[in-house]
Amino acid sequence: MTDRVDTEPVYFGRLRPGDALSDPSWVLRRTTSEVGSVDEILGRDGEWQTSDMLARTERGELPGTLELLGPLLPSALASVAQRRFRAVRRALDRQQSGDCLLRVAVPGTGSAYQRLDDEARAETVAFLAGAPLVVSTADGDFRTDGMWVWPESIAQQVLATGDPPEDEFFFHIHERAFCFPEEVLPGVIDRARGLLEMAAAGVGSGRVQEASVPGREPPPTRAERLRALGAWHAEWQAKHAGSTPFRPERYPGDSDYNQHYVDVEASPEADWEYTVRAREIMGLDPETGQPLDL
Repeated sequence: MTDRVDTEPVYFGRLRPGDALSDPSWVLRRTTSEVGSVDEILGRDGEWQTSDMLARTERGELPGTLELLGPLLPSALASVAQRRFRAVRRALDRQQSGDCLLRVAVPGTGSAYQRLDDEARAETVAFLAGAPLVVSTADGDFRTDGMWVWPESIAQQVLATGDPPEDEFFFHIHERAFCFPEEVLPGVIDRARGLLEMAAAGVGSGRVQEASVPGREPPPTRAERLRALGAWHAEWQAKHAGSTPFRPERYPGDSDYNQHYVDVEASPEADWEYTVRAREIMGLDPETGQPLDL
Protein backbone atom coordinates (compact mmCIF):
# COMPACT_ATOMS: atom_id res chain seq x y z
CA MET A 1 0.00 0.00 0.00
CA THR A 2 1.46 3.35 -1.00
CA ASP A 3 1.58 6.28 1.38
CA ARG A 4 -0.83 9.11 0.73
CA VAL A 5 0.96 12.07 -0.81
CA ASP A 6 -0.75 15.47 -0.76
CA THR A 7 0.14 18.13 -3.27
CA GLU A 8 0.83 21.70 -2.23
CA PRO A 9 -2.45 23.65 -1.95
CA VAL A 10 -3.50 25.72 -4.95
CA TYR A 11 -4.92 29.10 -3.89
CA PHE A 12 -7.62 31.15 -5.59
CA GLY A 13 -9.14 34.54 -5.03
CA ARG A 14 -12.85 34.82 -5.78
CA LEU A 15 -13.44 38.41 -6.85
CA ARG A 16 -16.55 40.51 -6.82
CA PRO A 17 -16.70 43.36 -9.37
CA GLY A 18 -14.33 46.06 -8.18
CA ASP A 19 -12.20 43.72 -6.03
CA ALA A 20 -8.43 43.96 -6.26
CA LEU A 21 -6.47 40.73 -6.61
CA SER A 22 -4.56 41.71 -3.47
CA ASP A 23 -7.82 41.90 -1.48
CA PRO A 24 -10.36 39.40 -2.85
CA SER A 25 -13.75 38.91 -1.26
CA TRP A 26 -12.94 35.24 -0.64
CA VAL A 27 -9.71 33.26 -0.51
CA LEU A 28 -10.06 29.59 -1.44
CA ARG A 29 -7.69 26.66 -1.68
CA ARG A 30 -7.67 23.11 -3.01
CA THR A 31 -5.43 20.29 -1.84
CA THR A 32 -5.30 17.21 -4.07
CA SER A 33 -4.12 13.74 -3.17
CA GLU A 34 -4.44 10.19 -4.45
CA VAL A 35 -7.76 9.83 -2.63
CA GLY A 36 -9.33 13.02 -3.91
CA SER A 37 -9.33 16.75 -3.27
CA VAL A 38 -10.32 18.96 -0.38
CA ASP A 39 -11.63 22.50 -0.92
CA GLU A 40 -11.47 25.12 1.82
CA ILE A 41 -12.29 28.78 2.38
CA LEU A 42 -10.48 31.30 4.55
CA GLY A 43 -13.08 32.33 7.13
CA ARG A 44 -13.54 35.76 8.62
CA ASP A 45 -11.70 34.47 11.68
CA GLY A 46 -8.62 33.75 9.57
CA GLU A 47 -9.00 29.97 9.86
CA TRP A 48 -9.44 27.52 6.99
CA GLN A 49 -12.67 25.55 6.85
CA THR A 50 -14.19 23.08 4.40
CA SER A 51 -16.33 24.70 1.73
CA ASP A 52 -17.88 23.89 -1.65
CA MET A 53 -17.52 27.50 -2.84
CA LEU A 54 -14.60 26.78 -5.17
CA ALA A 55 -16.36 23.91 -6.96
CA ARG A 56 -19.63 25.84 -7.19
CA THR A 57 -17.88 28.86 -8.68
CA GLU A 58 -16.12 26.64 -11.22
CA ARG A 59 -19.50 25.22 -12.22
CA GLY A 60 -20.91 28.71 -12.66
CA GLU A 61 -23.36 28.40 -9.78
CA LEU A 62 -21.88 31.40 -7.95
CA PRO A 63 -20.99 34.79 -9.45
CA GLY A 64 -17.52 36.30 -9.47
CA THR A 65 -14.24 35.36 -11.10
CA LEU A 66 -11.54 33.00 -9.86
CA GLU A 67 -7.92 34.14 -10.02
CA LEU A 68 -4.89 32.06 -9.09
CA LEU A 69 -2.94 33.31 -6.06
CA GLY A 70 0.55 32.47 -4.95
CA PRO A 71 1.09 30.97 -1.48
CA LEU A 72 2.41 34.15 0.16
CA LEU A 73 -0.63 36.41 -0.23
CA PRO A 74 -3.12 33.95 1.35
CA SER A 75 -0.80 33.55 4.32
CA ALA A 76 -0.61 37.31 4.76
CA LEU A 77 -4.38 37.69 4.38
CA ALA A 78 -4.93 34.97 6.99
CA SER A 79 -2.69 36.82 9.46
CA VAL A 80 -4.59 40.07 8.86
CA ALA A 81 -7.94 38.31 9.25
CA GLN A 82 -6.86 36.69 12.52
CA ARG A 83 -5.68 40.02 13.91
CA ARG A 84 -8.90 41.76 12.91
CA PHE A 85 -11.05 38.97 14.31
CA ARG A 86 -9.29 39.16 17.66
CA ALA A 87 -10.25 42.84 17.70
CA VAL A 88 -13.85 41.89 16.84
CA ARG A 89 -13.95 39.46 19.76
CA ARG A 90 -12.68 42.13 22.14
CA ALA A 91 -15.31 44.56 20.86
CA LEU A 92 -18.09 41.99 21.23
CA ASP A 93 -17.01 41.29 24.80
CA ARG A 94 -17.42 45.01 25.58
CA GLN A 95 -20.83 45.08 23.91
CA GLN A 96 -22.00 41.99 25.77
CA SER A 97 -20.95 43.42 29.13
CA GLY A 98 -22.78 46.72 28.57
CA ASP A 99 -19.67 48.86 28.25
CA CYS A 100 -20.80 50.68 25.09
CA LEU A 101 -23.10 53.58 24.37
CA LEU A 102 -26.34 52.50 22.72
CA ARG A 103 -27.81 54.21 19.66
CA VAL A 104 -30.88 53.54 17.52
CA ALA A 105 -30.64 52.67 13.83
CA VAL A 106 -33.47 53.79 11.61
CA PRO A 107 -34.95 52.20 8.48
CA GLY A 108 -33.64 53.59 5.25
CA THR A 109 -30.84 53.20 2.77
CA GLY A 110 -27.36 54.66 2.92
CA SER A 111 -25.46 56.15 0.03
CA ALA A 112 -21.89 54.96 0.65
CA TYR A 113 -22.41 51.31 -0.32
CA GLN A 114 -23.55 49.60 -3.48
CA ARG A 115 -26.57 47.32 -3.67
CA LEU A 116 -25.80 44.00 -2.00
CA ASP A 117 -25.39 40.81 -3.98
CA ASP A 118 -27.13 37.65 -2.78
CA GLU A 119 -24.33 36.56 -0.45
CA ALA A 120 -23.83 39.96 1.16
CA ARG A 121 -27.59 40.27 1.48
CA ALA A 122 -27.79 36.92 3.30
CA GLU A 123 -24.97 37.86 5.70
CA THR A 124 -26.55 41.20 6.49
CA VAL A 125 -30.00 39.71 7.06
CA ALA A 126 -28.54 37.02 9.34
CA PHE A 127 -26.99 39.77 11.48
CA LEU A 128 -30.10 41.95 11.56
CA ALA A 129 -32.50 39.11 12.35
CA GLY A 130 -30.27 37.04 14.62
CA ALA A 131 -28.98 39.43 17.29
CA PRO A 132 -30.47 39.36 20.83
CA LEU A 133 -34.13 40.35 21.03
CA VAL A 134 -34.99 43.57 22.88
CA VAL A 135 -38.77 43.59 22.60
CA SER A 136 -41.63 42.41 20.39
CA THR A 137 -44.28 45.01 19.64
CA ALA A 138 -47.21 45.51 17.33
CA ASP A 139 -44.75 47.26 15.02
CA GLY A 140 -42.43 44.26 14.96
CA ASP A 141 -39.35 42.98 16.77
CA PHE A 142 -36.41 45.11 17.88
CA ARG A 143 -32.90 43.77 18.39
CA THR A 144 -29.52 44.88 19.72
CA ASP A 145 -25.87 43.83 19.59
CA GLY A 146 -24.98 45.88 22.66
CA MET A 147 -24.06 48.97 20.65
CA TRP A 148 -26.88 49.48 18.16
CA VAL A 149 -30.62 48.97 18.57
CA TRP A 150 -32.74 48.46 15.45
CA PRO A 151 -36.12 47.33 14.16
CA GLU A 152 -35.94 43.92 12.54
CA SER A 153 -37.92 45.40 9.65
CA ILE A 154 -34.56 46.63 8.35
CA ALA A 155 -33.73 42.98 7.62
CA GLN A 156 -36.90 42.66 5.59
CA GLN A 157 -35.97 45.80 3.65
CA VAL A 158 -32.50 44.42 2.86
CA LEU A 159 -33.89 41.04 1.85
CA ALA A 160 -36.51 42.53 -0.43
CA THR A 161 -34.43 45.22 -2.15
CA GLY A 162 -30.75 44.42 -1.63
CA ASP A 163 -30.24 48.00 -0.45
CA PRO A 164 -27.89 48.23 2.55
CA PRO A 165 -28.95 49.92 5.81
CA GLU A 166 -27.91 53.47 6.69
CA ASP A 167 -24.17 54.08 6.26
CA GLU A 168 -23.04 54.42 9.88
CA PHE A 169 -24.89 51.30 10.96
CA PHE A 170 -23.75 49.24 7.97
CA PHE A 171 -20.14 50.32 8.56
CA HIS A 172 -20.47 48.98 12.10
CA ILE A 173 -21.85 45.66 10.80
CA HIS A 174 -18.82 45.36 8.51
CA GLU A 175 -16.40 46.27 11.30
CA ARG A 176 -17.85 43.47 13.43
CA ALA A 177 -17.48 40.99 10.56
CA PHE A 178 -21.26 40.39 10.67
CA CYS A 179 -20.89 39.02 14.24
CA PHE A 180 -22.87 39.86 17.37
CA PRO A 181 -22.87 38.60 20.98
CA GLU A 182 -25.11 35.59 21.44
CA GLU A 183 -26.57 37.38 24.46
CA VAL A 184 -26.16 40.68 26.28
CA LEU A 185 -26.68 41.51 29.94
CA PRO A 186 -30.28 42.18 31.06
CA GLY A 187 -29.29 45.75 31.88
CA VAL A 188 -28.36 46.30 28.22
CA ILE A 189 -31.83 45.12 27.17
CA ASP A 190 -33.42 47.51 29.67
CA ARG A 191 -31.36 50.41 28.33
CA ALA A 192 -32.29 49.49 24.75
CA ARG A 193 -35.98 49.49 25.64
CA GLY A 194 -35.59 52.92 27.21
CA LEU A 195 -34.03 54.27 24.03
CA LEU A 196 -36.84 52.84 21.93
CA GLU A 197 -39.38 54.54 24.18
CA MET A 198 -37.54 57.84 23.67
CA ALA A 199 -37.53 57.30 19.91
CA ALA A 200 -41.26 56.50 19.90
CA ALA A 201 -41.96 59.66 21.92
CA GLY A 202 -39.93 61.78 19.51
CA VAL A 203 -37.61 63.02 22.26
CA GLY A 204 -34.78 65.25 21.01
CA SER A 205 -33.54 65.75 17.49
CA GLY A 206 -31.14 63.72 15.40
CA ARG A 207 -30.13 60.18 16.31
CA VAL A 208 -31.56 58.78 19.52
CA GLN A 209 -28.59 57.63 21.58
CA GLU A 210 -27.19 57.54 25.08
CA ALA A 211 -25.02 60.37 26.34
CA SER A 212 -23.11 58.03 28.66
CA VAL A 213 -23.16 54.45 29.91
CA PRO A 214 -25.40 54.40 33.01
CA GLY A 215 -23.57 53.75 36.26
CA ARG A 216 -20.13 54.25 34.73
CA GLU A 217 -17.69 57.10 34.57
CA PRO A 218 -18.04 59.10 31.35
CA PRO A 219 -15.27 58.44 28.85
CA PRO A 220 -12.26 60.76 29.06
CA THR A 221 -12.32 63.88 26.93
CA ARG A 222 -9.77 64.18 24.16
CA ALA A 223 -7.82 66.69 26.28
CA GLU A 224 -7.74 64.21 29.18
CA ARG A 225 -6.59 61.42 26.89
CA LEU A 226 -3.79 63.58 25.48
CA ARG A 227 -2.59 64.46 28.99
CA ALA A 228 -2.57 60.77 29.91
CA LEU A 229 -0.71 59.99 26.70
CA GLY A 230 1.96 62.56 27.56
CA ALA A 231 2.36 61.06 31.02
CA TRP A 232 2.70 57.57 29.55
CA HIS A 233 5.33 58.78 27.07
CA ALA A 234 7.41 60.28 29.89
CA GLU A 235 7.06 57.09 31.97
CA TRP A 236 7.99 54.91 28.98
CA GLN A 237 11.06 57.03 28.15
CA ALA A 238 12.31 56.86 31.73
CA LYS A 239 11.74 53.10 31.83
CA HIS A 240 13.79 52.39 28.69
CA ALA A 241 16.42 55.16 28.83
CA GLY A 242 19.03 52.98 30.53
CA SER A 243 18.67 50.05 28.10
CA THR A 244 18.42 52.03 24.86
CA PRO A 245 21.59 52.75 22.85
CA PHE A 246 22.66 56.40 22.77
CA ARG A 247 24.21 57.17 19.34
CA PRO A 248 24.43 60.93 18.82
CA GLU A 249 27.17 60.45 16.23
CA ARG A 250 24.53 59.16 13.82
CA TYR A 251 22.54 62.40 14.02
CA PRO A 252 25.01 65.28 13.84
CA GLY A 253 23.32 68.64 14.15
CA ASP A 254 20.06 67.17 15.51
CA SER A 255 19.59 69.13 18.71
CA ASP A 256 16.49 67.11 19.67
CA TYR A 257 18.24 63.75 19.60
CA ASN A 258 19.53 63.94 23.18
CA GLN A 259 15.99 64.48 24.46
CA HIS A 260 14.22 61.98 22.22
CA TYR A 261 16.82 59.29 21.55
CA VAL A 262 14.64 56.62 23.22
CA ASP A 263 11.92 57.27 20.61
CA VAL A 264 14.51 56.87 17.86
CA GLU A 265 16.55 53.93 19.15
CA ALA A 266 14.09 51.87 21.21
CA SER A 267 13.81 48.16 20.46
CA PRO A 268 10.81 46.80 18.53
CA GLU A 269 9.55 45.25 21.77
CA ALA A 270 9.72 48.60 23.58
CA ASP A 271 8.05 50.34 20.64
CA TRP A 272 5.19 47.84 20.73
CA GLU A 273 4.81 48.26 24.48
CA TYR A 274 4.41 52.00 23.96
CA THR A 275 2.00 51.57 21.04
CA VAL A 276 -0.34 49.16 22.84
CA ARG A 277 -0.71 51.38 25.90
CA ALA A 278 -0.99 54.55 23.80
CA ARG A 279 -3.85 53.03 21.81
CA GLU A 280 -5.64 52.00 24.99
CA ILE A 281 -5.31 55.54 26.36
CA MET A 282 -6.76 57.00 23.15
CA GLY A 283 -9.72 54.61 23.15
CA LEU A 284 -8.45 52.39 20.33
CA ASP A 285 -8.11 48.64 20.00
CA PRO A 286 -4.62 47.85 21.34
CA GLU A 287 -3.70 45.42 18.57
CA THR A 288 -5.18 47.02 15.45
CA GLY A 289 -5.57 50.69 16.39
CA GLN A 290 -9.21 50.68 15.26
CA PRO A 291 -11.70 52.88 17.16
CA LEU A 292 -13.67 50.85 19.70
CA ASP A 293 -17.02 52.62 19.36
CA LEU A 294 -17.75 52.16 15.66
